[in-house]
Amino acid sequence: MTTRGSVLAHPPGGGAIPDEREQIRAHLLDLRPELATVIEFGPSGALLLPLPAGRAIEIGRMRRRGRARWVVVSPEADGARLREPRSLSSAAHIALAAWERGGRRCRENQGGRGDRDEAERFSSR
Repeated sequence: MTTRGSVLAHPPGGGAIPDEREQIRAHLLDLRPELATVIEFGPSGALLLPLPAGRAIEIGRMRRRGRARWVVVSPEADGARLREPRSLSSAAHIALAAWERGGRRCRENQGGRGDRDEAERFSSR
């Protein structure tokens, strides 16, 4: 099943959410400064790391187990993978690993070689 648009919902208003979102963005830029020209904001306010074929990694808030939490949603062949990071820094690491893996898959499909997959190193178990 393919979904179009954000799977995350963000309540309107201010508070800590914009500050936390900016902290995640800053972590991403610390890890990969070249992402400054890549990171987008989705209609829900989620941070987006675009992938080939119009897909994206989303970092946003979702109501889970009775409260809103930061999550990282990455597209998979059979749907999407939802992960709950332990911290804002972890959210950036998880999203970056998924983004790199997505780009590597694209290169591999075009005959290129990818680097070793480190996504699980930043996994929230």
